[in-house]
Amino acid sequence: MRGMRQAFGDALVEAGRREPRLIVIDCETAIPTFASVFASAFPDRFVQMGVAEQNAVSFAAGLATVGLIPLLPLFGCFSTRRGNDQITTQVAYPKFSVKVMGCYAGLTSPNTGATHQALQDVALMRSLPNFTVVEPADEAELRQALPAIIAHPGPVYFRMVRGDVGGTSPVVSPDGYEFRIGRGAVLRSGRDVTLVGSGLMVSRCLDAARLLAADGVEAEVINISTIKPLDVDLLVESARKTGAVVTAENHSVIGGLGGAVAEALTAECPVPIVRVGVHDVFGESGAIEDLLEHYGLTASAVVDAAKRVLRARG
Repeated sequence: MRGMRQAFGDALVEAGRREPRLIVIDCETAIPTFASVFASAFPDRFVQMGVAEQNAVSFAAGLATVGLIPLLPLFGCFSTRRGNDQITTQVAYPKFSVKVMGCYAGLTSPNTGATHQALQDVALMRSLPNFTVVEPADEAELRQALPAIIAHPGPVYFRMVRGDVGGTSPVVSPDGYEFRIGRGAVLRSGRDVTLVGSGLMVSRCLDAARLLAADGVEAEVINISTIKPLDVDLLVESARKTGAVVTAENHSVIGGLGGAVAEALTAECPVPIVRVGVHDVFGESGAIEDLLEHYGLTASAVVDAAKRVLRARG
């Protein structure tokens, strides 16, 4: 396994071979995102816009009008903040098939601090009509999800961490796993509490489930790699079985995965829910593992949340 960025570069080149309409639009981030390998393989289908995210989105929308499939592999903080007006009016509203990426998502742009840490991006993109929001949990899922979102007829926000910080991303996808837009996956069955994770927090949910099992608590672990549209049926089925839910995300607890799950279950199956994530604050600079510990994005934090929600259930 090579890490998320390297896997993305490989998968992007493979997608370029299969889909001749794919055009990559960059804003001087091709080296850190590994989109540079696409530029080397397909120089005539790689467009460098400079540090001009708003213009890049507008240009992408124009390409979509003539049947091309533009993909923007930008840092999440820049694509969703600077380009938000253009994304809203020129991509989401006309439902153009533009693929906007949020690389270095959440706390995984560590040393650059609050200005570069996209902790509100899912909330922004999930609220836009017509947008699909996807965040793969590991590189195996990424390799399947990328061609799926490219083929998807409509705008997509594709969120990706810098998964090679501190080593390659842990593999959570089981053998034979098949990614499908709009479908979650049960990675571990349990009867006592449901742990719902996205992105890098899925592996921490699995670690938490093993720790809880040592205390006699059987946790069900669900990977929600499509945050919109949400797999409500799967979540309701699990919530009815366990009666208690914990969500875990590399994002603010406001408006992201936790908000989406709470909205769905409040309407369909009200149960106690505890959300693990960043609690309405900005990030700061530091080593990635220190930041994850500081903001409570750890397996132990998920265990504590599970114990709290079980007490609330009674």
